Amino acid sequence: MELRMDEELEIVCPGLEDPSLLTQQRNHRSKDIWNGEDLGPLTCRGHAEEMANITMQDNQVIDIIKLVGLEGLFRTPSREIDYCLISVLVERWQPETHTFHLPHGEMSITLEDVEVIFGLTIDGEVLVGPTAVVDGYWRQLCEELLGFRVPANDNKILVRQRILISRLVKRIAEPLPHVVTEIQIHQYARCYILALLLGDKIFMDKLGDRVHLMFLEFLQNLRDPP
Repeated sequence: MELRMDEELEIVCPGLEDPSLLTQQRNHRSKDIWNGEDLGPLTCRGHAEEMANITMQDNQVIDIIKLVGLEGLFRTPSREIDYCLISVLVERWQPETHTFHLPHGEMSITLEDVEVIFGLTIDGEVLVGPTAVVDGYWRQLCEELLGFRVPANDNKILVRQRILISRLVKRIAEPLPHVVTEIQIHQYARCYILALLLGDKIFMDKLGDRVHLMFLEFLQNLRDPP
C-alpha cells in the first residue's frame, strides 16, 4: 500500500521496548544518538603508521612464525582503521549480552570466526602465561629473549609486565645481518611476533601502545615450541 502525501509517518522508537532487559542502556552510547546528539566517530588506537614500513622477508623468521602456528596472522595485512565503521559497531554492541544488536537480529564474533579469518588453531588447552610482577624478572626476560636491556631506572619502556610496542618496532626496524647467530634470529623473531602479530592484530592493550610479556613463555623454545 502506497503512502499518501497527506498521511503522517508513524514515529517508531528506536530504543528498547522493555528497559528491564538491558539495564545499562541508559549509559550506552546509543542512547545519546537516539536523543539526537551527534557524538561523532570514536578515536581508535592503531599502529598503521608504525607498521607501514616494516616488511618481513627473512625466511628464517618466517619459518619460525609458521612453526609457532601464527602464519595466518602473518599473512593478514595490517589495514587502516575505519573510524566510522568501528563507531557504528560500538553503537550496536551490547556489553550485557556480548552481541551486536542489528536490525535483522543479534550477532556475535565466535572463535570459529577467528579461526577462519586468521587461520589460528582454537582447539586444545588454553594458553595462560605468568602475570605476577616480580622485581627484575621482566627486565631480565627482555634481555635474554628479546635482545635488548631495559634500564632499571626506566619507567616508560617497561611498565609492570607490559612493554612499549614502539621499542619492539625499533628493534626490528633494521633487517638481520648476513652473519647472525641462532640466538639473534630467535630474539628478532620474538620481537616481531610480539609487536606485529600479537600486540597489533589480536591482543592490543587498552592503552594502545603496549603488549603483555606473558606471551614470551610460549616463545622461549623456538626450535620445538609447545
